[in-house]
Amino acid sequence: MFPAERQGRIVELLKEQRAVRVASLSDLLGVSEMTIRRDLERLANDGILSRTHGGAILRQRMVEEPRYVLNVRAHTEEKERISRAAARLIKQGETVFLGSGTTASQLLAHVDPQVEARIVTHNLGVVTSAHGTSLDVVLIGGQYRPHTNSVEGALAVEIVSRFHAPLFILGCDGLSLEEGLTTPSLGLAGVERAMLRQTRGEVVVLADHSKIGVVGDAVICPLDDIQTIIVDDGVDGDVRDEMRRRGIRVVVA
Repeated sequence: MFPAERQGRIVELLKEQRAVRVASLSDLLGVSEMTIRRDLERLANDGILSRTHGGAILRQRMVEEPRYVLNVRAHTEEKERISRAAARLIKQGETVFLGSGTTASQLLAHVDPQVEARIVTHNLGVVTSAHGTSLDVVLIGGQYRPHTNSVEGALAVEIVSRFHAPLFILGCDGLSLEEGLTTPSLGLAGVERAMLRQTRGEVVVLADHSKIGVVGDAVICPLDDIQTIIVDDGVDGDVRDEMRRRGIRVVVA
């Protein structure tokens, strides 16, 4: 098999499985692990995949922001587990920034009803999930974006600057080992970067397996700015290990 054919087969496998391992590819394609590593390095340089310690994951470009109404129905079981795990991080008396996304919007429904905390958010999806809680929910103003069911713009950024918080919990459109946390939406990224600047403690990202390896054009933050990532068990073990090697606490929900 010529190198181009072999690399094409690797790409096909990545599209089917989202993640591949060097040892498995070596056995399947009948070449040495060193050859496979060279193939993966070439494909990484072409922007097709992201390398992990033991293999690679598919890299996917997101050019259009996902619609909130469609995301609500996607990977519901995984999002439920992730949001329950994240809800336990909200402590009595704290102020918490809460970012956009359907996983984040479910979170407040799982907070202990006795916990009194302030939630500052541009995520309008939290309105329903906050019913029956003791939370003080502050919805910041701004321009409404139906795609994300959130608000954004200069007014939203200005209001965020009036708060500090020891905890920032946010969902994601895309999470990449190289590119960090990204989104196609410039406005959403601007508000969440403002929240990041005002955070005086832990940054927690909620990411189901469909978000891993996805890259949007607007950067929210690099991986170095994230302390904890809560994922489901569909995220490849090599990816989780690579995140841990970078000093991130990975929680599997």
